Amino acid sequence: VPSVIGILAATSAGVIDGFFIGNFVGAAALAAVNIAMPAFYLFAAMVFMLAIGGSVMCGKFIGERNVAAASDIFSRTLIASLALSLCIILPSILFIDPLIRALGANAELHPLVHDYMFIILCAAPLLIVGFTLDFFVRVDNRPVLASMALLIFAVTNVALDWLFITQWGWGLKGAAWATALAEASILLVLSSHLWHPRCTLKLVRVSHRWKNGWDAIGRAAFNGFSEFANEISIGVVTLLFNWVMITRMGVAGVAAFTIIGYLLMVGIEVCYGFADSLNPTVSKNLGARDPDRIARFTRTAVVSALIVGLLSSALLLAIPEVMISVFLAEGEAETEQIALAFIAVFWPAFLFNGANITLAAYFTAMHRPLQSAAIAVSRSLVLPGLGVLLLPIWLGDAGVFAAIPLAEGLTLLLAAGLFAAYRPSKLVASMVEREGDLESPENWGQSQGAE
Repeated sequence: VPSVIGILAATSAGVIDGFFIGNFVGAAALAAVNIAMPAFYLFAAMVFMLAIGGSVMCGKFIGERNVAAASDIFSRTLIASLALSLCIILPSILFIDPLIRALGANAELHPLVHDYMFIILCAAPLLIVGFTLDFFVRVDNRPVLASMALLIFAVTNVALDWLFITQWGWGLKGAAWATALAEASILLVLSSHLWHPRCTLKLVRVSHRWKNGWDAIGRAAFNGFSEFANEISIGVVTLLFNWVMITRMGVAGVAAFTIIGYLLMVGIEVCYGFADSLNPTVSKNLGARDPDRIARFTRTAVVSALIVGLLSSALLLAIPEVMISVFLAEGEAETEQIALAFIAVFWPAFLFNGANITLAAYFTAMHRPLQSAAIAVSRSLVLPGLGVLLLPIWLGDAGVFAAIPLAEGLTLLLAAGLFAAYRPSKLVASMVEREGDLESPENWGQSQGAE
């Protein structure tokens, strides 16, 4: 519950961003934000690859009562996240104009994208380190603090949106500054955990080699590769959709796609909340060798995701005009019509995407990155990419809208098959056979002595 509340708070900040931008800056500004999104998915990919991969390793060590190993992977993940972010962000700032052109911005949108993107890029290290801390604070038994940080982020972002956009008239730059300053609040709140008495994980010196030293980060990145693949894939597909929409429907088409993204964000981020809570609970119980609890947690998450999908679909079908009007000022009739046509075909995606997200999280937490990556890449790159390229040949514009729902439905069949083949009882039995039973005193002693 705290995970879902925190994710909803952070998501609401993004949605309210869209409200302020669409109503007080314009549809072109909405399109500019969406043009910049593929670059931001790259930063999200780095966060999730290292933070989720490292945190599920950390959870497994905590389940095995090996606090020294857990603290080591925590410290290394923070350092690696910051270093990797700087290696990508600095070149992006230096070559921002060619990057914006590569993202598909036309002459009308280029200055708007530049204003927004430059500020967000400069603040990106705050976001990356803050969200990395968020995953580890959750696994360290303080999910309420992690959710509180996201809630404070949301409140700060909304308040600054109101001040910078509606009161001071900063336009799209105001939205970017609001997001940047709100990201700093996440880091400030979560850093307090490191000095709290309940903090188990410690920042330790990592110049020495623990087991394979920095090789552990490679294993964490490999384990979190599905999340990296998922975010990168979404960025690539967003880029592809932007190109198709701006070619077929112009700026109004990209603005409509942006609105659909905001509507999708609400339902899908609730499911990411389920996935975020699934990662530490499953990984700890994997370390404790308890397949029954793993199965119960996973079943709860999947059923919850399906319920959210049903509610989201019903809402979209019942009041689409009302939901679209939240993001548009008067007089944007062309954008509204495209968005309504999009929703009429797109809504089944909500029925399937939550279950796909939670099942991918299950495989990550169980240290099965290849199965998780297969689900992630299928739903977010391979199938929607093929759909957006091929379906319009037969279905016209409706083919563009149908690409993602079809991809999610086919991916759910794949995910269900993989789960049937890799059930918790089978994976835990395989791990016990490979690593031994930790309830054995001699094995538990080896785990405690890893420091």
